[in-house]
Amino acid sequence: MRTKTALLITLLVLALVGATGGWQYRSLSSEYVDLMREQQQALTESAAADLDYKLGVHLAALARAARELGERGFADPAAQQRFLADKDLRAMFDNAALATLDGAIVAINPPAGQPPNVADRDYFKRVRDLRQPAISAPLLTKGSQQPAVVMAVPVEAPDGRLVGVLGAALNLQRANVLGDLSRATVGRGGHYEIVTRGESPRIVMHPDPKWLLKPAATTVAFTDGPENDLATHATVRSADWDLRLVVPARAAYAPLELARRNLLLQLFWLGLGCAFLVWLGTAWVMRPLEALSNAIRTLRHSPDSQVKLDVVANDERGDLAREFDALMTELREQRLEVAAVTDASPVGLFRCDSGGRMTYVNDEYLAIHGLEREEAAEGWLTLVREEIREKVRQDWIRLVSAAEPLNATRRLHRKDGTQVLVALRSRPVIARGRVLGHVGTVTDITERTRAERALRTLTAVFDMTTDYIVQLDAAGRVIYMNPAARRRTGIDPQAPIEQLSVADFNPPKTIQRFRSEVVPTAVSTGVWVGESMVWDAKRQEFPVSHMVIAHRDKLGKVEYFSGLMRDISAAKAAEQALRESEHRLRMVTDHLPALVSYIDRDLRFRFVNKAYQDWFGVEPQQLLGRSLQAFYGDEAWAQMEPYIRTALGGRQVTYERRVTGPGGRRDIQATLVPERNEKGEVMGLYTLDSDITAHHEAEEALQESEARLRTVADALPMRVAYIDADERYRFNNLAYEREFGLSRDQIQGHTVHELLGDPAYESVKPHIRAALAGEVVTFQSEVNQSDSYNCYEAQYIPQPAANTEAIVGFHAVITDITRQKLEEKRLVNLAQIDPLTGLANRAGFEARLGEAMDRSRSAGALMALMYLDIDGFKQINDQFGHQAGDELLKAFSSRLSQGLRSTDVRARLGGDEFTVIMEGLPHADIAVSAATKLVMVMQTPFVVGQQRTIKVTASIGLAFYQGGTATAAALVGQADEKLYQAKRAGRNNVQAATQPVEGDRP
Repeated sequence: MRTKTALLITLLVLALVGATGGWQYRSLSSEYVDLMREQQQALTESAAADLDYKLGVHLAALARAARELGERGFADPAAQQRFLADKDLRAMFDNAALATLDGAIVAINPPAGQPPNVADRDYFKRVRDLRQPAISAPLLTKGSQQPAVVMAVPVEAPDGRLVGVLGAALNLQRANVLGDLSRATVGRGGHYEIVTRGESPRIVMHPDPKWLLKPAATTVAFTDGPENDLATHATVRSADWDLRLVVPARAAYAPLELARRNLLLQLFWLGLGCAFLVWLGTAWVMRPLEALSNAIRTLRHSPDSQVKLDVVANDERGDLAREFDALMTELREQRLEVAAVTDASPVGLFRCDSGGRMTYVNDEYLAIHGLEREEAAEGWLTLVREEIREKVRQDWIRLVSAAEPLNATRRLHRKDGTQVLVALRSRPVIARGRVLGHVGTVTDITERTRAERALRTLTAVFDMTTDYIVQLDAAGRVIYMNPAARRRTGIDPQAPIEQLSVADFNPPKTIQRFRSEVVPTAVSTGVWVGESMVWDAKRQEFPVSHMVIAHRDKLGKVEYFSGLMRDISAAKAAEQALRESEHRLRMVTDHLPALVSYIDRDLRFRFVNKAYQDWFGVEPQQLLGRSLQAFYGDEAWAQMEPYIRTALGGRQVTYERRVTGPGGRRDIQATLVPERNEKGEVMGLYTLDSDITAHHEAEEALQESEARLRTVADALPMRVAYIDADERYRFNNLAYEREFGLSRDQIQGHTVHELLGDPAYESVKPHIRAALAGEVVTFQSEVNQSDSYNCYEAQYIPQPAANTEAIVGFHAVITDITRQKLEEKRLVNLAQIDPLTGLANRAGFEARLGEAMDRSRSAGALMALMYLDIDGFKQINDQFGHQAGDELLKAFSSRLSQGLRSTDVRARLGGDEFTVIMEGLPHADIAVSAATKLVMVMQTPFVVGQQRTIKVTASIGLAFYQGGTATAAALVGQADEKLYQAKRAGRNNVQAATQPVEGDRP
């Protein structure tokens, strides 16, 4: 019975499984072949599209080279050969050649001994007759007899005439876009082929070189099956070729053959296994029922015990055994799942009996308490202070024996000396109205409590600080603003801010700076510190000291940004005021006729005014750091030292002394004022040396005669006069006579109006009125003539009557300050010169452009602006270094003068960008001609450094202006736009605007 049952069941199983497997095999093999063909067809079409794109790129590169050759000229054979050598066509083609319209090769690279004539080639005829690019069929080259494909494009002169054909070949046996594809493999043994289309196709590309140029089959559609190769094809449109992908049958259908063998083997082993198991099953059909009863009894007392049940029997006993086994398996799995969940829980879990002893704890519970598992029962009590341990035990027993839930917070002192704060939550376990114990959780809340306390502290600090604190998410949306920031930006303290972004509080320039500098720096380094401009409640800009911090999550991704800002408007204003104050102080001290200086405790000069140069012929900078004794000499020092020591002792000292310098003998009244620090210590001395020589001489002259007084006045370098209330000259010195070329008699008694004339008198009339009203007046006047420039500083000092406050006249002191003014203008000019090239820098360019446009606007004259740069300058820096780049810039700026007028303004804006301003143009062609000449001049190679020759070209954009409301920015913008048109047109050319710019936009 057992053998018959085993054989019968085995045959039924094998028949059913065999039929199912055979049907599945046929279905899967058909789907497999279809899938393989679809995937292979997609791969073939992708390869064909890629080859089509690469051929298009090659044709485009060849066409671009043909356009450049046509623009340079086709007639010079040497230029043609240089053109082929300079062009990077060798990187894409195996050779390149240039042919005339009769097919003669006039230039070839690499050079050949006797270039052939290609007039009989089909591709040459198509290009010549249709003036369109062409790709040849595969052919043998005439010179080397190598299989190749030739690409050819027409070469046109600037006037549109066809002057030649530029061709380049791809050797089918070398590594190129076709040769690389021939060596590509697909899977195991698959390969690509390329054949021409048409009635007589030939092989263009094949892994076996012997098949090149041979006739090919007209189709690639084979019958699917293990005996046939799997082949697909796609069209390469640009060359009218077929790309074929052929995979051998042994590789294509190998998985199907393997699956068939495995299916037969599996059926064999399935039959053996089925027969054996069925035989064993029938042997156990009649097992006694006691086996099931014993198993149930054993499992009842020990659920984890392993028992054997008769779950195979196909009767009531078997059904019962199977159901019981399934029930026990389900209960066992549930117990294991619950144990796994509790052990993996991130919080501590426990179960205790009504006596307070722990009957179960998970690993997290032990980790929180710092206990070993053998200490789990009552180990937590060892973490409580010993003096209260017993009381805590009794309280715990009382709590867990009650039927109420427990929520508490407990501080534990672990054995390693650390303290933890835990949150305890438990619920009672009640059965038949009796509390059996509690189950609950223990959570370590130490860090959370600290974080909450720190957050409350930090929030309080943020709320009280006067600095502005803003937080943004990674998308720039506002998520927090402290009260100070809300007040400054006009946002109500309770108003929602979720809809606001960083753009609502910052000007566009600041937003742009955020994108380009602030955010990238904060993301890369964690923090950015600087200054920026933000908006207040009225959207008015004010400066802030700004810090931006990038906060990251555990994975390192930026979560949000914090911005800390402090208003520095007052500081900026104070800095500006300080600079203005220092400037005014310097102006005042430099214009004082007295010597003003500051010396430190070591008696060394730290500040001197310009009068030192006038008195001693020494530049003020040469005195800084020099000792007082070394400057004046030992003899003068002997006179000065007692007074200096007294002043260093803290007393202000005034004394007189006599010095001898380049200007002769001087009587000086010196005043020494100590400077003290916060502690009252003397840190240095302010000195004021007034020249009282004239005063002494005047006193002597008064004692001798009035003539002596006039001699002193006549010796003064400035013009001095006394003018009465009727504006008539009553006294003047010799400087007045020299200035006006008049004698004293011709001046005195005459009015200021008579002496100066109408224009000059009208300019000084308000100052005269102010002086006669009792006001001391100081002003400057400039006189510009064609060959000279003079600047004077005049001071009008009222003269009151001896016994009344009435003004009876005023004294006029006019000082020539031409040299000082020229020095100031020289310094301004230095600030507008580029130190590398000697040309005007950006500041100088902007100043001269504004002046030129003003003159053009006033006179209606035509002016031009060239905007030019060096083509490929960055590559020169990368290849030869920045020093060679600087040398090239200097040589370029030196050559820039060729072809320009001496009056044209040349400037370097920065990098390799230059400009030229041309004024007073009779017509625009002059500027265009000058720009074209500059382009030609720059084509001559430059020699820089150690006799290194660098060849560069220049591109120029040209804009015009002839009055109107256009701004300098609009004119520069149009020239810049034309420069980029020159770049797009192939560089090394001039692009000029057709009309002058008239408004804000060209």
